[in-house]
Amino acid sequence: MKDYQTRSSECLPGIDPILGRRLSGGDNNWKTKVALLHDLKNEHGNLGSCKAVYVGKRHLWFRKHVKSIALMFALMGSLFLLDSFTVSLFDSISLQNSSPPMTSSGVKGDRTAYANEEERSVQMYGRLQNLAYSALAEKEFKQDTSSFWEEPRKASLWKPCGDRKDAEKLGQPDKNNGYIMVSASGGLNQQRVAICNAIALASFLNATLVLPRFLYSIVWKDPSQFGDIYQEEYFMNIMKDEVNIVKELPSHLKSLDIEAIGSLITDADIVKEATPIDYLTKTLPLLLQNGVVHFLGFGNRLGSDPLPSKLQKLRCKCNFHALKFVPKIQEAGSLLIRRIRKYDAAQATLDRQLFGEFLTGSPSNKHDSARGSSKYLALHLRFEVDMIAYSLCDFGGGEKERRELQTYRESHFPMLMERLKHFMPISSSVLRNLGRCPLTPEEAALMLAGLGVKRGTYIYLASSHIYGGKFRMHSFTNLYPNLVTKETLLTPSEVSPFRNFSSQLAALDFIACATADVFAMTDSGSQLSSLVSGFRTYYGGGHAPTLRPNKKRLAAILSENGTIGWNSFEDRVRKMIKDGQSVRIRGFGRSIYRQPRCPECMCKTY
Repeated sequence: MKDYQTRSSECLPGIDPILGRRLSGGDNNWKTKVALLHDLKNEHGNLGSCKAVYVGKRHLWFRKHVKSIALMFALMGSLFLLDSFTVSLFDSISLQNSSPPMTSSGVKGDRTAYANEEERSVQMYGRLQNLAYSALAEKEFKQDTSSFWEEPRKASLWKPCGDRKDAEKLGQPDKNNGYIMVSASGGLNQQRVAICNAIALASFLNATLVLPRFLYSIVWKDPSQFGDIYQEEYFMNIMKDEVNIVKELPSHLKSLDIEAIGSLITDADIVKEATPIDYLTKTLPLLLQNGVVHFLGFGNRLGSDPLPSKLQKLRCKCNFHALKFVPKIQEAGSLLIRRIRKYDAAQATLDRQLFGEFLTGSPSNKHDSARGSSKYLALHLRFEVDMIAYSLCDFGGGEKERRELQTYRESHFPMLMERLKHFMPISSSVLRNLGRCPLTPEEAALMLAGLGVKRGTYIYLASSHIYGGKFRMHSFTNLYPNLVTKETLLTPSEVSPFRNFSSQLAALDFIACATADVFAMTDSGSQLSSLVSGFRTYYGGGHAPTLRPNKKRLAAILSENGTIGWNSFEDRVRKMIKDGQSVRIRGFGRSIYRQPRCPECMCKTY
């Protein structure tokens, strides 16, 4: 308890380490003491000889006990130094010396170009922050009774079977209508969806798929291609019974000018969430005429429904079975997880799928074996400057923040600015009540505290550059100081091979989030969150819970910051999360990558 109190007081200035809550007063208390001393000085004459006698006795007592007092202070100092040494020793051991818990200053991005040295921490819910801190301090050493570490029992009834051998095999078509080329845009997760959509489309059009390529983006700035992220031969082998895949076009088609012959198809030519009929009428004639078509971009250009069952099966098999990360990424991911768990990766189905041959399942050392593995929570925190600027919401940073975001909108979103000229703006409070504002780090921390996530829990942060950097994260790390990232868990030399490859770095985040004991998201519309939650549903066996906050409901709860009691706050947050964890079968139009519980992808046991 003493260890915890010492660290708590270091994390949050102004906190009473015994009571675990913020002390009030500050400068006002000091001014009051000065005023009292001034009054006493004015009344000095009235005290007379009584004061002199009292002072004399006090000096005599002090001289008599000076050695005892000195010895007591020396003993206290020794104990404090020993305690501090013990704390720092265990902290350094906990992540194998190379991966210390990340404080607020360790947040990636060390503040964006829109944050300068004059910034200070932003806090929107001071009262709830204090209540949360006291509640977490009280519960830290009590038995954890939280239910968020487990999924509902019904979740375990669904088993992965996307690679099952059907009695009636799909098989490759007897006739090949031509070749499909795909240049996928976006980052890792958008490209993954494009690959599996291309598999389904090639099967539908009876075409041969050329191994997809990835477009270079000025946003992602990553030259990685398919073979730099996924195992090419493994992918082709898994899908060979349904779709013919080649690494490049045959020689007689390589010399063709694809654009000149009219076979270049961009996102402007195909509507978003296009149906199979769109491809039959617009793409198949070109394929039959020229023998090849090239989809440039191919971002989200095949709808979820209506789609034949066999194509949904192909999507499922591609996403959950055919796409395996290359050994370099598997090895780094396995090392990352071992360090945060303080134990080698457990041999769960999720781990076997993601780590391949780098799964060992044995303790890192005797110390780890004795104390067992450590649970951790992964958090995908979406609070990048482009996202929050586009939202038009206010995030408590005052006039300076509003000017920065307005400047960003004017330079990056000219179409948005043009639309705003013709419509009356909606107030930030209305947008937040509608659930349209990204969650701030402070709101994310309060949500976790409401669920009962203990203060000492290790939290893996998957995110890009957090707007406001360490100043914005200060309210989060006050409640949860054990915040880690891939950069703090791995040494510089271990991160170096991925440094200039954002998609490969994103693959490490994918692994850390997918294998976490609990995965929490702040934006359910994020592609990473969608793919990770689907992966956990498919391979988790009912033991990989995902926390999906309802931003509209959470905004209503947080709006009562000034009056709501902590017990009521906890009850409402937990009910919100519980409602989001109900076991649902994939609905019409829903992505099979995110919701794989359906006959085409998973099998239900009884």
